[in-house]
Amino acid sequence: MTAKRPNSMRHLDDAIRRECGGNQAAYVRLRTLMANAVVAGMLPDGVVKGGSAIKMRYGNARTRYTTDLDTATATDPAAYADLLGAALARGWEGFTGRVVPREPAHPKDVPEEYVMRPFDVRLSYLGKPWCTVPLEVGHDEIGDADAADWIDLEDADAAFAALGLPSPGRAPLMTLEHQVAQKLHAVTGTGDRVRDLVDLQVMFSNSDIDLAATKRTCERLFAYRQRQAWPPTVEAREGWDEQYQALAEGMVVIQDVGEAIEWANALISRIATA
Repeated sequence: MTAKRPNSMRHLDDAIRRECGGNQAAYVRLRTLMANAVVAGMLPDGVVKGGSAIKMRYGNARTRYTTDLDTATATDPAAYADLLGAALARGWEGFTGRVVPREPAHPKDVPEEYVMRPFDVRLSYLGKPWCTVPLEVGHDEIGDADAADWIDLEDADAAFAALGLPSPGRAPLMTLEHQVAQKLHAVTGTGDRVRDLVDLQVMFSNSDIDLAATKRTCERLFAYRQRQAWPPTVEAREGWDEQYQALAEGMVVIQDVGEAIEWANALISRIATA
C-alpha cells in the first residue's frame, strides 16, 4: 500500500514521528537526514563533505550523528548562497526555503578565504516553516570540489518513500581520497577534532580506499595548507577520553581512544609508505 503524501507541515512531522515510534531523538535524526537530503539535491555545484558526507555515503546506522551540512565549492560563497536560494525558492515536492547568512568564525592564523562560511537554510513544507539546516560552505583548495562521487541516499530514499514522497535523488559527495586527507589534517592539527578518529574508522571499515592516491592527495593538501608536515602524528588532547567515548558508544569502532590513536597513526604510516 502506498503511503499517503503529507498535505501539511504538521502532517509531515506527525508522519515522521510515527515512523520513529514516537521517539523524540529518532525523530530529530530522521528529520535532519531528510532535510539535509533536500538541500543536497539543490546545491548549485561543488560537493558535500565532512560528517554529513560520511552519513550520506554509509547511512545512519553506521555513522555518528551530525546536524551541519558541510560543502566545498569553487564559487564565491555569496554567489553560491544566491544560487542555492534561487533553487530553494523554486522548491521541490512542496519543500521550499531561503538562505540566511550567519556570522563567520575568525580562527587565529587561518586566512579569511579558507574559513568556512556559515548559513542557515530555513526550509518550509507547503508554505509553513519546517526545519533549519546549518550549512557550512568551504573554499575549494586543491580541486577537492571539482569531482564528486554521486551517491544514492538509501536511508533518505526509504524515509521519503515511507511518507509517500519521491526519492530526493543522488548527492554529490567529496571523493574519499580528499575526505581522508582533510580528516587526517584536522585530527593532527591544533583543533579539537577527536570526532575524526571515528569518521576515519567508518570510512576504512566500509570502503576500499586507494592508499597510493590518498598519499598523493595528502602530500598536496598538507603542502598547500602549510601548517603541519606530512606525514603527521595523532596525539591525544585534553578531554578526548570523554568526548571519544561518547561518540564511539554504540558504533562499530574501537572503543578506547588510546587504541584509536594507535590505529590512526598506523594508518598514516600505511598511507605514507603506499
